[in-house]
Amino acid sequence: ADYLDNGNNKMAIQQADKLLKKHKDLHCAKVLKAIGLQRTGKQDEAYALAQEVAALEPTDDNSLQALTILYREMHRPELVTKLYEAAVKKVPNSEEYHSHLFMAYARVGEYKKMQQAGMALYKIVPKNPYYFWSVMSLIMQSISAQDENLSKTMFLPLAERMVEKMVKEDKIEAEAEVELYYMILERLEKYKEALDVVRGKLGEKLTSELQSRENKCMAMYKKLQRWPECNALSRKLLLKNSDDWQFYITYFDSVFQLIDESWTPPAEEEHSLEGEVHCSVEQAVEFIEERITEESRSSRPLRGPYLAKLELIRRLRHRGCNDEYKLGDPEELMFQYFKKFGDKPCCFTDLKVFVDLLPPSQYTKFIHQLLEVIPLSGAAENEVALPGDIKALQQHLCVVQLSRLLGIYHAMDKKEKLTVVRELMFRYRHGLEFGRSCLKTELQFSDYYCLLAVHLLLDLWLEGEEAAVWQCLTLLEEGLAHSPSNAQFKLLLIRIYCRLGAFEPVAELYSSLDAKHIQHDTIGYLLTRYAESLGHYAAASQSCNFALRFFHSNQKDVS
Repeated sequence: ADYLDNGNNKMAIQQADKLLKKHKDLHCAKVLKAIGLQRTGKQDEAYALAQEVAALEPTDDNSLQALTILYREMHRPELVTKLYEAAVKKVPNSEEYHSHLFMAYARVGEYKKMQQAGMALYKIVPKNPYYFWSVMSLIMQSISAQDENLSKTMFLPLAERMVEKMVKEDKIEAEAEVELYYMILERLEKYKEALDVVRGKLGEKLTSELQSRENKCMAMYKKLQRWPECNALSRKLLLKNSDDWQFYITYFDSVFQLIDESWTPPAEEEHSLEGEVHCSVEQAVEFIEERITEESRSSRPLRGPYLAKLELIRRLRHRGCNDEYKLGDPEELMFQYFKKFGDKPCCFTDLKVFVDLLPPSQYTKFIHQLLEVIPLSGAAENEVALPGDIKALQQHLCVVQLSRLLGIYHAMDKKEKLTVVRELMFRYRHGLEFGRSCLKTELQFSDYYCLLAVHLLLDLWLEGEEAAVWQCLTLLEEGLAHSPSNAQFKLLLIRIYCRLGAFEPVAELYSSLDAKHIQHDTIGYLLTRYAESLGHYAAASQSCNFALRFFHSNQKDVS
């Protein structure tokens, strides 16, 4: 076994042979020899030897575990089920063998047999998890059923009855059991019942995720179109944390739904199950203004309330309201937002969503307004004014990104674009000063300047300027030398080299990305779609194999 662990398969085979000369019926030694044979490419011999042991229906733990490893390496998980079926017949009260049998069925997707194995296990050892394994198997049968009607009329109702039995007997112990009950009711579209579970005593077990209970309640209120409750709950949660963006969206959705339905709060009773409801634009405006006032007193600056104000303006504009609610001018609000948060990398992605509130005629003026508040060191008339610290650099980067987004560079001619490229690269090289102490795994603060310069050159290349693409390569390689972990540089280089038909550097760049799991699918195509047409079959084959390996290993986890 040690030789196998160390990868010395031939030695493992020899040692197994020695043991078998002394003890020819030693099952475990035969299986270990079979593993050695499998790993040295002698699959047929390994299979024959394994079947010889399996035919004897072993029940010793070592043989069973060794055969399981061998079958897994052979990609024959169905043989593991046969192995443990035989073991369970011989040792019917073994908790361990029953649970191995259940897991073996899970690997081959035998959901009906999983259900039976779960119940058999629960009868031997009445532990909750085993009972709920059986419930989960029913849910899996409903998901995989071809006939949706069968799923809704047989599998899910049976799963629901099984859980209800445990609820009535007060045997629900774990959070996962409540999650399972909720999942069943949701799939049966019994949203009212699911809501009652979450709001009731069982809901108290939902503690592992932050606001798990509230999120589930909100989901059910939406399904049931109970907008007053949606509104009141999101309002309550925003009072607790005024930086949680998802609840601003629900709050606004529900306010406008209630306005469209002309909903009015009842005179005598509570507004809703969750308390006070806002059902007018005036209340929404007042609520957002209160959040901003509260934020100004907070020790930690919060972005949510300021962005919520812009979101409310956008929604009111879509509904044909302009500024009758005196929320302010979006341009001024974005300017103030930039002054407060411009030194954070997220500032650009925050404002990006709201630039459509600006009229195109104001774009240039807006950019100049932002540039004026950035503390750049005073330069001579024809020189580039540079930032003195990382905060100023980040603010300037944000403005450069917004300029690109608003199409200001797009409108320039070739000469102007090349001037901007030179300026961006000058700023990039100057910004490297701030990252001298950065580790190799960290990105340089000024990387975005280099990236934007490359994109401007790519625009020129696509417009027919052939020389621009070679300049792109030199700038990206320079950027990569200073920032070896920058994935965007690598991905752009891969795309450009492939477009130029130069595949040699691409394989190395791709492997340095250290793509993991699903990334072999989401970015692997950058390599495979060109590798074959450029004649690099080995690299294409290797990349496809990575992706295949990922799909094989994850198929059972997600099916």
